[in-house]
Amino acid sequence: MASLRSAPDSRHASTTERPGAPGEPLSRLLPSKLAPPRTASVLVPCSAALRKVDEGIHGKLVLVTAPLGSGKTTLLTQWYREARAPHLLAWLSLDEQDNAPERFFSYLAGAIRRAAPDFDAYSTSQPDHATSVLLRSLWNLGRELVVVLDDFHVLHERSLVRAFSYLLDHSPPHVHWIVASRHPPELDLARLKLTEQLVTLDGRDLSLDGDAIRELGLRLCGAALTPEDIEFLRARTEGWVAGVKLALLSAGEHASVSDALRKAIGSNHDVAKYLADAVLREQPEEVREFLVLSSVVEQLNGELCNALMGITRGPALLAHLERSQLFIQPLDAEHQWYRYHPLFLDVLRAQLACDYGDRVPGLHRAASAWFAQRQMPDEALTHAFASGDRGWCLELTARCMEAWMREGEIASVLQWTARLTPEEVIRSPAICVGHIACLVLSRRFAHATSALQDAQYHLETAYPVASPERERLSKRLAHLTLLHAVLSDSAPDSGIDLDASPGSEESDVFIAGAVLAAKAYQALRMNRFDAMRRLALSARETLQGHNNPFLVGYTDVLVALADRAQGNMKDAAERCEEAFERASRGRRNPVWVNAATALANARYEQNRLDEAEALCVEVLPLLPQASVFETFALAYLMLARIKTVRGKYAEAYRLLDYLHSVLECSHQTRFLAHVCGEKIRLYLVEQAPTRMRVVAQEFGLGERMRRGEWSEKRFYDETWERLGLAQAWVMMVRGRHDKAHAILETLRASAHEAGYVSRETALLAAIAVCQWRAGDALAAFAALNRGFALVQRFGFGRSVFDETPGLQEVVVAAAMQRKLSYALPARYTTRYQDLLSAGPRVPREFATPPSAPLEPLTERELQMLKLLAQGLSNQEISERSNVALSTTKWHLRNVFAKLEVTTRTAAIVKAQERLQRNL
Repeated sequence: MASLRSAPDSRHASTTERPGAPGEPLSRLLPSKLAPPRTASVLVPCSAALRKVDEGIHGKLVLVTAPLGSGKTTLLTQWYREARAPHLLAWLSLDEQDNAPERFFSYLAGAIRRAAPDFDAYSTSQPDHATSVLLRSLWNLGRELVVVLDDFHVLHERSLVRAFSYLLDHSPPHVHWIVASRHPPELDLARLKLTEQLVTLDGRDLSLDGDAIRELGLRLCGAALTPEDIEFLRARTEGWVAGVKLALLSAGEHASVSDALRKAIGSNHDVAKYLADAVLREQPEEVREFLVLSSVVEQLNGELCNALMGITRGPALLAHLERSQLFIQPLDAEHQWYRYHPLFLDVLRAQLACDYGDRVPGLHRAASAWFAQRQMPDEALTHAFASGDRGWCLELTARCMEAWMREGEIASVLQWTARLTPEEVIRSPAICVGHIACLVLSRRFAHATSALQDAQYHLETAYPVASPERERLSKRLAHLTLLHAVLSDSAPDSGIDLDASPGSEESDVFIAGAVLAAKAYQALRMNRFDAMRRLALSARETLQGHNNPFLVGYTDVLVALADRAQGNMKDAAERCEEAFERASRGRRNPVWVNAATALANARYEQNRLDEAEALCVEVLPLLPQASVFETFALAYLMLARIKTVRGKYAEAYRLLDYLHSVLECSHQTRFLAHVCGEKIRLYLVEQAPTRMRVVAQEFGLGERMRRGEWSEKRFYDETWERLGLAQAWVMMVRGRHDKAHAILETLRASAHEAGYVSRETALLAAIAVCQWRAGDALAAFAALNRGFALVQRFGFGRSVFDETPGLQEVVVAAAMQRKLSYALPARYTTRYQDLLSAGPRVPREFATPPSAPLEPLTERELQMLKLLAQGLSNQEISERSNVALSTTKWHLRNVFAKLEVTTRTAAIVKAQERLQRNL
């Protein structure tokens, strides 16, 4: 190195007398810049970040970039003082004056010389020459050296940054650099990344997690923070070190740390002053104004900022803020959307109110218009109401309501109409009608009744004489009243005229379609399946040409339910598949929720439990969006059943208990009956008779039985049937099989009379188990075969097995004893092998049934045979017997099954034989 010192360029001769020259005492340099600064006595726990720095110094560069107050200097100071690696350690704290090349290189050489006294580089005023001198001395040093450069962001002299980048690229392998900066420096990092010589740390590495906040709270406040305090502090500060420490220091001065923390965050003077002084006021006027004005929105987009402020540089300014790490975070991979740190946002909004208060309403109005134009209704309405422009609020609410109702987003309609005054709602016909419709569809019947009365009063006072407006509003209110009557009255004989239609003159397609769909639902409840299909198709025709996926999807679900009720499991499954495929093309909205739940039910019936469970788990978080209560109840009931199958009884209990509480609050007696039955069977499976008795008592099953509620057949009602089935299980557990059998036969007869195939099948399965437990195997097998006769093309669905504990044993026994009268399809026995297996394989008897005496026909079926023998068509038989066409077809399917024939000709031949014996 002597030659390097003895032959300097004459242009730099004078530099040997400047600070940092070889042999020059280090006392000429400020000592505070050459050593880590004093840190707080209480250090922030950051073991993971320290380990990352330890790993990084084996490469060429450790780059630490994070916003102000993130703990960069504290981290590196802690690492410097605790470093165990056998390296020479040099430290240089940079400041604004170091943008002079001579000063920078003097201090850099001095910092290294303090760690290695024999380091003999000198400083010059020319960056290129100084870099060459430093590089030669570093190569000659020959020992492992780590150089820490803190606050690198203060270097804005481009020639100086380029010189350091060159120094970094060409420094020897035994020299390692640690650079800390508030924003990524303009260094050539690509080569270091490719050669794996770069380790980076950012704000996420330095942010405090819950454990670190807990430990810091103990050290600063002397008190253990509660989990709620820790989560509140973490969420509000997002782990920003300075924010956490300032809040804890402020809270530690109060007796109640929890209360003080909540007051400290957001309103803490120290936090606000720290951010305002150290961040906001340091920015150029253009950047400061941009920061303050853009704080009016929660999320930032370049084009949105342009619209707010009437500028064109919005995207470029956001990119600058991100590079500068000014407490801004990207929200997507494309870096199109950003948000400010919550504490920084508080400071910006306080400044906005102080400096630009008169511009705030206009900013909100501009933001609202921008979001509305881009079909972002919630954001648009949020800013509309914040702007104070009530006319714009009403106009925008009406526009958004139309889109929401098409998608079934009823909750959104009610959320935003609640922000309007009752007078504003009632004086806007579109909003008033939509608001009442959504109250009805969400089953808030009391509120809907009151709203209808108010609307009717307004109609009479606002339109005292006949006018087209009065006529239109009057018709809509009449249809809303009808919709309310259909959905609020759960009695099957509600007296609703299912044949009446809203009329082709109804201009509100949603209301017209909703009334028809509600009537279809009521027809389904009344077991009038033909009427239900007719109404569902009429609803579809009404909606044709209008984009209304919610009501169209709802009619699909209704028809699928009717198909399933009549035993057409294949048609129901296919319809659910098609509805789900259509819904999956859009967002995860109520349309998708309804379709996904229906498909999950189809998968469950097909014994594809994994797929059904996956759909249920996906649906559950979205159920609050569903306006169809059936969807909500079905998802929970189905998932509880699957959990029971898996042996996860505690999870099943929790699901049923939660559903129970929701249904009680909503007075949903029909689905409460389902919950009763599920709990009874769950406790039966788990062998918990005491709990079963508690449930039976809670639902008053014993009292109902004493009143003779199930003593005789009546019009089929789902609530009545489900509670009766639950009571039958209670009777079986008590050994009262005769009582249980009597209840089940009453329920079955009602289901049969209604043409409700799926429920009759389930009840026959329960009768089979009841007889089996009573010791009458032949009667059990007879009931079993009657059940299989109803669904011989498909076999029992999964729900029949899960609703009927012990059914598997009866089915397997019947197969092994060759008592099954019907062959089950091979695909069925394969799919249900886990339920049908007596051992590792399905018994062959399932595929080769024995011959058995033909089952006797009922009186109604004999009547059908007489008409069939006359060669009448199904339609003619329906008219002659005065029953619905669908019921006629169902009876004839039973006749074919009992006669063991598949064609009308074969049926007529056997009919003659039967008729001779029975006439």
